[in-house]
Amino acid sequence: MSNNRNTRTNTWKTRSRNAASAYTDKQIEQYLFLLIYSGRHSNAESLFAELRKMLPGVDPTQMNRVAHQFAAELRNAGLT
Repeated sequence: MSNNRNTRTNTWKTRSRNAASAYTDKQIEQYLFLLIYSGRHSNAESLFAELRKMLPGVDPTQMNRVAHQFAAELRNAGLT
């Protein structure tokens, strides 16, 4: 008797664990810089929505980490 059970798998988690990041931190930072200084966004929600459109397949955890580091750099430079 075989033990073939139908199991659900979260393919997004599986893909994110198996695949390397689609974008480097520097690439994400460059797009953030572009979007911030374009002046088109009045809040972070719309900025991140456009960033996700510009970088399809970006890892949300990586994007958040890079964004927080970039914001800290801007704050330390007195640019906020």
